[in-house]
Amino acid sequence: MKVISHRGNLIGSVPELENSPGYIEKALEAGFDVEIDVWMERGAWKLGHDYPEHDTTMEFISQKGLFLHAKNLEALVALLSTDLHYFWH
Repeated sequence: MKVISHRGNLIGSVPELENSPGYIEKALEAGFDVEIDVWMERGAWKLGHDYPEHDTTMEFISQKGLFLHAKNLEALVALLSTDLHYFWH
């Protein structure tokens, strides 16, 4: 069985920290895989649930253990050419 952290949360929802790089790193360091929300805005990667909130990089989102939820079409198109774990709905 694999337990996956949702947006970096480990024990309940903490909306003000969700999808922030430091919060995601803590979940990865604790041994969890993490589902995160990724956006691409004018060629730049961002993290955030309802809107692009935190700047990030391809290097960050390419870390082992991340499941990327493409939040906009630009992010999905950019992810199509990678071998990363991503989804869109």
